[in-house]
Amino acid sequence: MEITDASSAATGNVDPDPDDPTDTDEPVAVPVPTLPIGGGSFPLDGSPGVVCADVSWLWPDGNNPSVPEGVSVRVTDYDVEPEVFEPAPEASCEGASCLDGFVFTSGSTACQVALRSLVPWTDEQQGEDAVLRLAGEMTCSVEPCELENVEGGDTEVTLEAPEVDTEPSESTETG
Repeated sequence: MEITDASSAATGNVDPDPDDPTDTDEPVAVPVPTLPIGGGSFPLDGSPGVVCADVSWLWPDGNNPSVPEGVSVRVTDYDVEPEVFEPAPEASCEGASCLDGFVFTSGSTACQVALRSLVPWTDEQQGEDAVLRLAGEMTCSVEPCELENVEGGDTEVTLEAPEVDTEPSESTETG
């Protein structure tokens, strides 16, 4: 006598194969090597050499950004070019951190990254900026799961050099 799965016997339907890539009941996850982001940065008060990068979702365009309903994009990686900044986990910007599993959704389209300078900046370098790029994984409840025309849009945040203290330090006078 053959044993049949109760759900199949009760409904007359064959249970979906969990290893079948055409099964559309599960959300589709797609890697996105460069997210459509933009923004700027500002020095973090009280933290010398640290900047906060404001990251905003910019797809489908900067004038009307939105993450479609049923789509979420989890930040999985970052890249700074040139490599003159690193994450500063001990520093805290005002908003949600992009690097702590942040997920862009229709209701959540901005995050921040605290970055510490790896090099000493001089007044001459104040105009030399770096850029931050983020990578992620997009999950969709509907297909196709893709961001169209991302290649032509913004994909980076400009990181300005941290402010340089050029004032001589005050020495205490002894009397």
